[in-house]
Amino acid sequence: MFSRNRQRRLLWCDAEANCHRLSTKGQVQDIVLKAKAAGIDTLIVDVKPLSGEVLHLSKHAPRLGEVGGRHYPKCFDLLAAMLEAGHAEGLSVHAAINVFSEGHRQWRRGPAYSHPEWQVVMYEVVRTVEIAGRPVIVEVFDPRTAVDEPAIYTRKTGDRLATQDGMQYVCIKGDEVVSVSYGATSDLEIPQDGCILALPPSHHLPEVSIGDSVTWYTEEVYRPSAESRLPTFGIFVNPIGDVRDYELTIVEELVSGYDIDGIIFDRMRYPNLYGDFSALSRSAFETWLGVPHIRWPEDVFAIQKQPWLPPKPGPYYKKWLEWRAWQIHDFASDATSLVRSIRPDAEVGVYVGSWYDSYYDVGVNWASRAFRAGYEWMTEKYQNTGFAEMFDYICTGCYYPIPTRDEARRSGKPEGATVEAACELSRKAIGTACPVYGSLYLLDYRDRPEAFAKSISVANRLTDGVMLFDLVYLEEYDWWSVLCDAFRTDVIAR
Repeated sequence: MFSRNRQRRLLWCDAEANCHRLSTKGQVQDIVLKAKAAGIDTLIVDVKPLSGEVLHLSKHAPRLGEVGGRHYPKCFDLLAAMLEAGHAEGLSVHAAINVFSEGHRQWRRGPAYSHPEWQVVMYEVVRTVEIAGRPVIVEVFDPRTAVDEPAIYTRKTGDRLATQDGMQYVCIKGDEVVSVSYGATSDLEIPQDGCILALPPSHHLPEVSIGDSVTWYTEEVYRPSAESRLPTFGIFVNPIGDVRDYELTIVEELVSGYDIDGIIFDRMRYPNLYGDFSALSRSAFETWLGVPHIRWPEDVFAIQKQPWLPPKPGPYYKKWLEWRAWQIHDFASDATSLVRSIRPDAEVGVYVGSWYDSYYDVGVNWASRAFRAGYEWMTEKYQNTGFAEMFDYICTGCYYPIPTRDEARRSGKPEGATVEAACELSRKAIGTACPVYGSLYLLDYRDRPEAFAKSISVANRLTDGVMLFDLVYLEEYDWWSVLCDAFRTDVIAR
């Protein structure tokens, strides 16, 4: 069991990224020895990734299938191997599960495909943008990668859009076209009160001109998660449906079948603000609200015609946010109680994003019940949905490339988008309810080991330790020595 007398150092081992790196006992032993030498004290082993397929031996969940053209060994139990090697070296080993993700969109596999009735129902729109009388139907918004159909990019993507060969880019501001460009040129600035319409060759508008008028039309659609056009990889399932019992069965299997030191829940949430709009959730919400037959979805919120505008809140919008937070709170209560009833000494943790002020959109209040944030979107009772007191630790994703506020100021960047600000908010929201570990995304520091080491120091100074995501980058960048030096320097500095 981990001693709380010093800062904690956790290393996450993502299943999809590392499955072929952790497919034999020898490979596991190699990573365990590297982690110990670098100063890691806790290994987090992802055994149920996005797909809902598992890397431990399960009687309930399907086995991880093909990844990158190769199959994971059918009889290899990664969790058992990691426990054997980790415990022999004095390391704590925690199992991680992606709770409400039960399928992988790219692989088209997972329990959510076998049980489509489990899937979250997404509230989306199909937009028609009419430019000078010429209509273009658009179903893709802010995609992660370029697509071969019309797509719209807003500031949700970022400030700028990288251009590509063959594409036509129509920049729209307000109700008119402000620029038209073609192909891979310099990055385009996405207007604050507008968007960029990206069109592949088959959809080019040859006669579009600057100053052309723009009119928007929308059609509401309700799609299961696997058919959603919103940019997510995981296929999410409804937290209030029959899947709850299934998820608790997986938790019970892990805690009762393995000598784990802890378990940590990831994606214990909704996918975004637009799920779940199923008939089941509507009925449950109306019952909780005590108001039968509300206007759906307008009384919750309505998606506006212009894609850069936020949803328009309805009279029950805040209550909807509170209700969703209660669903995750109640599952967390059941899951943590189950773990402790079977293995009282096991720690129970959760991973969340540190951006608390907007994390309501996934239905999660990870703060202490004592935290009074006072955000406009909160109901008077929203703070009661806080679940920090249930957990033995919380890892908050402080996923920013800039370590400190001072560095952000000097470079003209927002201070809030720093590791320092994220750690401070995490500590403020959680208070003393449980330990909090500032979590770093190593990809943010590619070719910048000094910034990585500085961020470790910031997380250790402002929280109870650091969680590193992910093993794959330590290996790819060969940063084990960087990690070792950073921990040693930080200990000396403290």
